[in-house]
Amino acid sequence: MLKNYIIIALRNLMRNKLYSAINIGGLALGMAIYLFGSVLADYENSHDKFFANSDKIFALGSVVSPTADIGVSQTTGIYSAIGPLIKAELTDVKAVARTLRRQYLMSIDQDSYYQVVRFTDPDFLKIFTLDYIAGDETALEDPNGLLLTESMAMKYFGTTDVLNRVISFDHNVDLHVTAVVRDLPANSHFNASLMDDSKFEVMAPIKALNKLSGYDLEGNWNNLSGGDDTFVLLPQNLSRDWLDAQVQELYQRHASEDTKKFIVSLAVRPLAKMNTVIWDMVGMPAIQAIQLLGFMVLIVACVNYTNLATAQSMGRVREVGLRKTMGATLRQLLVQFLVESLTIASLAMLVALALLEMVIPLFNDSLGKVMGLHYLSILPWLVLTTVLVGLLAGAYPAYVITRTSPVDALRNTMGKGAKGTFFRSLMIGTQFAISIFMLALVAVIFFQNKKVEEGSHIYPKDQVLALQRLQVDDIRSQLDTLRTELNKIPGVEEVAFSNQVPFEQNNSGSEFTPVRGDEATKLGMNIISITPEFFDVYDIPLLTGRALSREVANDTYVEDTEMLNVVVNELALKKLGFSSAQDAIGKSFYRYRGPDSDGIPYACVIVGVVPDQNFLGLHNAIKPIVFRHVEDELRIGSVRMKAGNIPATLRDIEAAWKRVLPDYPIQTQFVDEIFRDVYSIYQGLNAALAGFAIVALMLAMFGLFGLAAFMATQRTKEIGIRKVLGASIRQIVTLLVWQFSRPVVWALLVALPLSYWASGFYLNFFADRIDLPVGIILMAGLVAVIFSWVIVSIHAIRVARANPAKALRYE
Repeated sequence: MLKNYIIIALRNLMRNKLYSAINIGGLALGMAIYLFGSVLADYENSHDKFFANSDKIFALGSVVSPTADIGVSQTTGIYSAIGPLIKAELTDVKAVARTLRRQYLMSIDQDSYYQVVRFTDPDFLKIFTLDYIAGDETALEDPNGLLLTESMAMKYFGTTDVLNRVISFDHNVDLHVTAVVRDLPANSHFNASLMDDSKFEVMAPIKALNKLSGYDLEGNWNNLSGGDDTFVLLPQNLSRDWLDAQVQELYQRHASEDTKKFIVSLAVRPLAKMNTVIWDMVGMPAIQAIQLLGFMVLIVACVNYTNLATAQSMGRVREVGLRKTMGATLRQLLVQFLVESLTIASLAMLVALALLEMVIPLFNDSLGKVMGLHYLSILPWLVLTTVLVGLLAGAYPAYVITRTSPVDALRNTMGKGAKGTFFRSLMIGTQFAISIFMLALVAVIFFQNKKVEEGSHIYPKDQVLALQRLQVDDIRSQLDTLRTELNKIPGVEEVAFSNQVPFEQNNSGSEFTPVRGDEATKLGMNIISITPEFFDVYDIPLLTGRALSREVANDTYVEDTEMLNVVVNELALKKLGFSSAQDAIGKSFYRYRGPDSDGIPYACVIVGVVPDQNFLGLHNAIKPIVFRHVEDELRIGSVRMKAGNIPATLRDIEAAWKRVLPDYPIQTQFVDEIFRDVYSIYQGLNAALAGFAIVALMLAMFGLFGLAAFMATQRTKEIGIRKVLGASIRQIVTLLVWQFSRPVVWALLVALPLSYWASGFYLNFFADRIDLPVGIILMAGLVAVIFSWVIVSIHAIRVARANPAKALRYE
């Protein structure tokens, strides 16, 4: 019997090819999106599970005070002094290790490479089980040791037999290879960061960092970098809750009150959550959103199938009537139609899997992932999904057709009138409500991202080339010579040096007071160290006063100075209590030094005021900024180039660098690229949501297309009668379009308020955001309505133009 039902289902599919293609194609697309979202979420949540004891490894981060106003609620960074305190005081912990990412010039024989190195405590190799080709987990106990991955050993030496080979760092410190390990899989958070491309490649002990930069082995409470992590390995009998309670108590005891005003507490994350920590930091549940959106698209596909199948079932009422007359039971009829629905769902699942087999490799290649369909493990889930979709999507059409009485069925009255109209309208409304909701969010995110990008144009970012890694002593001592050589290049307008450039997301700051030493009035302000040419390079205008100068002694910081001339922005003036920019010129405020500090609370004399600009950009609010000239803090150059022959200018810049600094390869990046490194995350989010929205809208249009075609055909005789009685084509088209537009209008009333509410979650992430997006959301709804009118009009016009004589003979 089951075989017969399947044969009947296949025959019906072949008989109605258009509707079958719409049903199977729609379900397949919905299933593919749903499966892709679920597989992607599982993949992202499976990172690092190949490490032994991965469930007992935890990473510590920091919870940022809302008053810090840096655009994120958490950070992976943690003060490096906390690691040694945990090791000393929490003796039940099995191992603790810090990792600090730093970039150095690595030289092998005559070749040199810039390389990101992870400096770590030796216990790192006890926490993370690596596959050793040479050496063992004691490799980093050697203060001059160096661990390379297999690919790095091949890159630098052409072989993995490299134990005891020497690599020089910044032409200053020699380290030797003590271990070589297999490359970590792509599904490790060490290799899958959204924020940078510093993969797990080279490791060295923190003692080596001490030799290179004088780093304090016990860490500090001053710097908080997103590249600095602390990992803890617990024994089996201790839990995350225990660790959380212990480290919070330890932090509260050791951190100063000023520190706790910025970092209110610590965050304890399972290792499995480190891959998605960026979304936790910015407060965007991206992985859960992908799963939810995939599920919503599947709902649209199911509703699309249910709606069209219900309409199609009206054409089979005579078949049902005959079967009932011949003795078929209600149960037999239900089983038949549900088997047909399951058959369609099964075919759709096969098509969906074929689509995924084509899409996933492209996705992996573009993003460097190794996601795949592991059929043995997901087979039960695939079968369950198919069965649930088939039963739930086919239940209502089966119920509608089988409840028909034999008399009504034989008269074919179920295909007439308004029976089932409400349900079909509800289904269309549901489809369009979801589609409009997604489309409106896409529009809001697009325009907000556009506003962010337009705001970045206050700086000539595509004309400024950033010279990286100038903080090396040998390079910093040659900055004046380098600037002179660069300014000789015809294509260069100006050169400046600073501790950061726009859009770097570096919230470097200190505390200042309007009154010397007055702790009650201290306030935090961002500090940007610059050379005097910086404002010219970035077109930052002066509202009043002057810029810093190389000719004025107090414009440059010297050790133990008592007075330093600075330039501030308007917000800094407001925070300091000055009534106007003109009144502030020549006035002083003071660098705050705590009672335990050896530093001098020098006076900052305001010599110039610049307008408020969002120097950090993106999700950061405008900050109070103090611009000062401190030579020891300069780490990046800004070379502004003239428009025109940029490639030639770049070659000249590289040549000038080689003349001045032949031992150090040049490392550059346009400021526009720095901006897009972070901005691309928001663009990617918008593109992903747009993909979901387009698919959902397309499915809704497919459903409306099929339903309009079916219902227009069913009303052929009615339309013929209307034409005989004098109705025009325009009147008939208007009638049909309005009848199909009503559920879309209902969908608008539901989707638009939800879209407005949901868009607030994204907009609240930005300090500089678009106005209330009512118009944008209405525009998204209007687009959906226009598309629905076009779809329905195609069929309405075709039927309305038919010959009335043929229409009256229809059926």
